[in-house]
Amino acid sequence: MTTLDATYRFEDPRRVLRRHGLAPKRAFSQNFLISEGAVRAIAAATRATAVDQIVELGPGLGTLTSTLLATGAEVAAVERDRDMAAILRDEFARFIDDGRFRLVEGDAATVDFSAFGEDLIVAGNLPYAITGAILRNLTAHRASIQRAVVMVQREVAERLVAPPGTREYGAPSVFVGASFRISRVLNLPPSAFYPPPKVTSAVIALERLETPRAVERPAFTKLVHAIFESRRKTLRNSLRRIVSGEVIETIYERLELGDHVRGESLSIEEMDRIAAEIERLGAS
Repeated sequence: MTTLDATYRFEDPRRVLRRHGLAPKRAFSQNFLISEGAVRAIAAATRATAVDQIVELGPGLGTLTSTLLATGAEVAAVERDRDMAAILRDEFARFIDDGRFRLVEGDAATVDFSAFGEDLIVAGNLPYAITGAILRNLTAHRASIQRAVVMVQREVAERLVAPPGTREYGAPSVFVGASFRISRVLNLPPSAFYPPPKVTSAVIALERLETPRAVERPAFTKLVHAIFESRRKTLRNSLRRIVSGEVIETIYERLELGDHVRGESLSIEEMDRIAAEIERLGAS
């Protein structure tokens, strides 16, 4: 269970901005979380303790950083804005000196998580413009990440947790859900941020599955894209985009698939079985 150091005090990021003479940058989609309750909820959802290593994405002014450090864990923060990086070095100088805080100037969409260690906890408010790229990076480094608690647009959260056969179910649901158990922590209105964004946000938790629901292979990636790029089509029609008619008939016979099944109604495990057959038949 995550507990915070008794000396922890929440500081409104607007005060930090004023102290350093800065304003939010629209180019970096900066919307700072000003809800203390939300910050505490995110920290609690990480389940971090003093033995953990946290990688924080886009720490900004350090509002969440303070709370994560109050769990006793070590924190490595990835920040691409040089002005924010300078503030973080100033605000967290004592944690840098005692080795509990490390700042990496870089891009969360391309950072190598494995360089930070194993069984990492990832946390952060993802820049909405590059959420997809960051989620792909997280799944690519799933072996290094035990848990991630991140903020995204509510619409993205709804797609990630959507079950098969629903309008929201799509490629992100499958690719992220193949490696992580996804749950929603809380929704946040625009008023929880400064400046308030035009969208509602949501915090989601990704917990690494001990056994992935699908094996990463080219056939699986091609199949998922073929299915969701041809929604409302039968699976047979989707498969025609990537394999021959002969291969399709063999797959249908071996897996006893119904003629009218649609790709978007398939579970991740069912897609994995089809991808395995494609690979087995040498058609990937």
